Amino acid sequence: MTERHELRWGGFAGLAFVVLAMLGRFLPGNPPTVGDSDSTVSGWLTDHRTTILFSSLMWAAAAGLVIWFAAAFAEAIRERAERSDVHLALLAGSVLVGSAIFVNAALTAATAFEIGGRDPAITMTLYELSAVMTTMIGFAAALPLAAAGIGVMRTHVMPNWLGYLALLAAVVSFAGAFGVFATSGTWVAGGFLMTTVPLLLTAIWIVCAGGFMVREHLPELSTGEAAVPQL
Repeated sequence: MTERHELRWGGFAGLAFVVLAMLGRFLPGNPPTVGDSDSTVSGWLTDHRTTILFSSLMWAAAAGLVIWFAAAFAEAIRERAERSDVHLALLAGSVLVGSAIFVNAALTAATAFEIGGRDPAITMTLYELSAVMTTMIGFAAALPLAAAGIGVMRTHVMPNWLGYLALLAAVVSFAGAFGVFATSGTWVAGGFLMTTVPLLLTAIWIVCAGGFMVREHLPELSTGEAAVPQL
């Protein structure tokens, strides 16, 4: 039998996504919130223009990697539960998330690109748009995370605790999206609590799942007469 290593490469894609996402999030430092003044936001964008542009490139690359990771994960679930639509929800949700991440990365880059000669009001509008979009990605992320959690617990493709962790990340991401209603304070759209905390929890799950995938350490598939390891 010819060994397949799609699962392993998908795991590497997930780990690479986490690395780029963490660099993209923390490289520019802690950004001001949409509740801060126009001058504060414009000053921060001016001072961190180069790192923001690098951050946007990292997020753009990460967008494709998360789709690759999810596609490999979905295939592992499909092979163990062909009659279920869970793998389709996981794949479709990851495409939605990856697309939103890429568009938001481009929007963030555009916000910082011409910061020197732009009307501060336009800059603030773009900044608020990016903050709201970053927050609403939580709604999109809840779908593939929930599908992954359900898929793990139905197929036992990985330990059940990974399924529960995925469901927890889905709930936190979904709740974080309600930050769109806040324009200041702890719950503000684009703030640390409503965007970075869900991202960190999701990253932890991806690292754990990606580790199993890289090791190709999944339960065997039964073919009736013999058990065939999933490689």
